[in-house]
Amino acid sequence: MSRPAVARTAPAPPAPPRPPRRRLLRAALALALVVAGADLFLLWGRGLATPVGAGEAAASYLPGGPAPAGDLPGPRPPAGVYRYRTSGYERVDRFGIDRAYPAETVRVISWRGGCRWRETVPIFTQHVETYDFCAGGGDADDFASSTSLTYFLVPGVQRFACAPVGRRLLTGQPPGSSRSWRCVQGTSVSANTTVYVGPETVQTPAGPVATRHLRLLTTLSGQSSGGAVRDLWLDRDGLVVKEEREVSLKVRSGFVGLLTYDERASFLLTGRP
Repeated sequence: MSRPAVARTAPAPPAPPRPPRRRLLRAALALALVVAGADLFLLWGRGLATPVGAGEAAASYLPGGPAPAGDLPGPRPPAGVYRYRTSGYERVDRFGIDRAYPAETVRVISWRGGCRWRETVPIFTQHVETYDFCAGGGDADDFASSTSLTYFLVPGVQRFACAPVGRRLLTGQPPGSSRSWRCVQGTSVSANTTVYVGPETVQTPAGPVATRHLRLLTTLSGQSSGGAVRDLWLDRDGLVVKEEREVSLKVRSGFVGLLTYDERASFLLTGRP
């Protein structure tokens, strides 16, 4: 009498060898170094702010080409580097960025050919603003502007072209007058209103200066959304004698995503070329 066949179970596959402990330690150490390096980069990058002195500003923003021939129409300030006593800050909510502004900043007025002039405001190497205007007679037309902000070595630039253009001084208008104008870059829009507040005298270290007080109200949409208020006290040639500004924006950044930008600052003219 034969015995019934008994099913045999296949032997279990051998357990995979455990990685050597040294390999695990090396992987953990490498990960820790990457995380520590990223933290150090963010800590270093958030405080990177290089002030721009008068000599550097002249070398960077005053063109070395031929000077304009003859008397060009105004109103526009003479070309050169202007000094300002400065206070304020800019803050970004991501990574605790908080840049206190230097005690002195400069503005550079440069001729760009024809009726075109540019006011460059390099608060830091990492924060540079430009304002382009055409001085063609009774008033200056603001036709373009740009802002370049650099965080963690990654620059972000917005440059707007304006149509209709702004009027820098609102020459001949009574107090309370206003002008609305619009600037665009792609799908981003800067909707502006300039209000002439009235004539005011500003005390500067060089003495009192008769100015026109204008208030520029800006609403931004697109890549940046929010608003800005700039109170500007302008000399009769359009030079900024004094400025007070408040800016609050939401900015979409490809590097860190959506962030909040706040700026509060004041500028007072202390030196001319």
